[in-house]
Amino acid sequence: MEQCSVNNNRLLTILTRDHGIVRCFLKESRRNDPMFVSSTGVLSYSVFSLYEGRSGYQLDEAVGIEVFYGMMCDIRKLSLAQYCCELAMRVIPEGNGEPEYLSLFLNTLYLLDRSQVSELVIKSVFELRLLSLAGFMPDVVGCRGCGIYEDDRFYFDTVNACLWCDRCCPEDRKRIPINRAVLNGLRTAVLAEPKKIFSFQVTVKDIPVLADLSEEYALMVAETTFGTLDYYKKLRDWENRKQ
Repeated sequence: MEQCSVNNNRLLTILTRDHGIVRCFLKESRRNDPMFVSSTGVLSYSVFSLYEGRSGYQLDEAVGIEVFYGMMCDIRKLSLAQYCCELAMRVIPEGNGEPEYLSLFLNTLYLLDRSQVSELVIKSVFELRLLSLAGFMPDVVGCRGCGIYEDDRFYFDTVNACLWCDRCCPEDRKRIPINRAVLNGLRTAVLAEPKKIFSFQVTVKDIPVLADLSEEYALMVAETTFGTLDYYKKLRDWENRKQ
């Protein structure tokens, strides 16, 4: 099986292709093995061989495939990737064998590591797609009230996970107004086939709207806050002030 792992002392949390999230223990005798150190590091992509012991799964062998060195050298991107890990562990049921979870995670890490796609766009697509896969797909097909598909302005209702047009939206739901470009990005992230979820255009001024929308929805579903997300936002704000 191919997996992506998060290292937490002797306990490894692994996102697998066929079995969702799996937790296993690394033998003390293997913790200083250079091959194991590399292949079981934070956010490493590896092939693992596990066996079931008396206290749970034990890691027998590990062979690294990708370490994402570029991202690992950028503390801002690394903190964003770790937030993605925490959100995934919060919403993905253990033992869920949906292969797209791993595909989504690897594509996200690859884009953070090597692409010129905006970090906020990558983050938004990851949040929206992950929540959709986990059973929290928002209704983005049309207005909850009248069903209209296209309009100049919609509102995204994070509480009811739906869209309202300007005419139908209750006053207390007018929290996140979105234009056509943001709506297209939202629909692409949620509804497009896996290979096309990042393939949409959004202007620089619209990116923060999509980012705020997806983050607010993710935090509402997760019912918690994340220190890694707070740290990432502090780093991003600090770097923006420097420019």
